[in-house]
Amino acid sequence: MEHYTHLDMKERFLINHYLSIKTNVQTIAEKSKRHRSTIYRELKRNTQHGCYLPSIAHGLAKKRQSCSKNKIQTNEKLNRYVLQGLKKGWTPEQISGRMKQQQTEFYVCSESIYRYIYRYKHLGLYKLLPGRRPKRLHRSNRKISKWKLRLLARHIDHRETEANSRKVMGHWEGDTIRFPNSQKTCVTTLVERKSRFVCLRKNDNKNSETVMSHIVEAIKSSPKKIWSSLAFDQGTEFMDYHKIEQHTKCKVYFCDPHSPWQRGSNENMNGRLRRYLPKNFEIDKIGQTELNKIAIQANDTPRKCLGYYTPNEVITQHWKTFCRTSL
Repeated sequence: MEHYTHLDMKERFLINHYLSIKTNVQTIAEKSKRHRSTIYRELKRNTQHGCYLPSIAHGLAKKRQSCSKNKIQTNEKLNRYVLQGLKKGWTPEQISGRMKQQQTEFYVCSESIYRYIYRYKHLGLYKLLPGRRPKRLHRSNRKISKWKLRLLARHIDHRETEANSRKVMGHWEGDTIRFPNSQKTCVTTLVERKSRFVCLRKNDNKNSETVMSHIVEAIKSSPKKIWSSLAFDQGTEFMDYHKIEQHTKCKVYFCDPHSPWQRGSNENMNGRLRRYLPKNFEIDKIGQTELNKIAIQANDTPRKCLGYYTPNEVITQHWKTFCRTSL
């Protein structure tokens, strides 16, 4: 994703040109390679007396940028508190959190502190931050970087060694199948390593919270004794993995980047499922009931690796054996 930049004079002249020939906002956005919201905001803020003039619009925009001041600039006590915190080695998040804890008469969020630091880079305050970066990372990169630091303790090498042998039931692999025809909808695939039993869950969006909630539902709706661990790739849809461990006893682990062989059972099943869910499939037109039917068909198909038993037969036999031995 590219960084956002403000409209420049050339773009404003282009907008004025398209307006003069009665072009609608959607088309102007497409031709100028900007989001339509950017064009709407530009016209709303910089149109005067029903007329949009690029030179005047550019001047108004520049004036607003120069006049907008950070709260830290205008509040002397707040400014002093933030500077003292930075000099102590505190992060903006710690400074902001401490204000709340002490219930000070002033308050500013950590994001505002970061913006102040990097907007007035000549002050050199970024040198007081732990990373001492002269340029701030893009928001999406910051989010992923923090998450990947946490993954170090969740590496698949830390998973129980019994999971590698496929002799013990309860170790699963997870992934999502996506479809070019749908910008939001995806399908979560969960495959048990020993039996190759598969669970499918439809997600109306790719947000981690949604994906994790559906996985928790899948675990809770089946015998808990067959869910010991889950291995994912490092996709951002699995960032809220802690929710699985909060609500179930299943432990979560992550594979190395670009290492599909570490989830071989899941990758193989995804390939098989493409027979029913090809890439050009209109996933929005079917619901969870239809996905359940596809999963049933996959689980009732004999597999050579299982001695031509079906995944359903293998997992059922395991459950019967477990129930007899636990009596």
